[in-house]
Amino acid sequence: MSRAIRRRLRNEKGSVSIEFLGILPFYFMFFLLLWQVVASGYAVFTAKTAVNNAAKTFAATNELTEAIDSAQETLGNSEVISYKNLVTTDLGNGKFKIVLYTDHSLTFIPDQWRKKASLELEQEAIGKVMAP
Repeated sequence: MSRAIRRRLRNEKGSVSIEFLGILPFYFMFFLLLWQVVASGYAVFTAKTAVNNAAKTFAATNELTEAIDSAQETLGNSEVISYKNLVTTDLGNGKFKIVLYTDHSLTFIPDQWRKKASLELEQEAIGKVMAP
């Protein structure tokens, strides 16, 4: 009887499947993390593009409401990033600084926690109002 038990213990059939099942959760976590990194990169890139577009609009029109509309249009209706506020500061000699505040929600957080678990992104641009 001891030979039969030894043979069974030395049998490695199915060990690859068990090892794969042990590693599978780590693969899922890695891909979730990778997806969040891509979403965060998209959010930062979109926020920078939105503040640049708002600065161009403000430089051309000297109207804050049009700059806000331009920023909101660039951000769109994404679940990853949302508009929060746009602030301008006069630097003198026609120069200005425009700061865009946005909320970046984490991708895999349940909806009821997204507001509390979001990150605030702040992007700024400096420009000069064009003379009429």
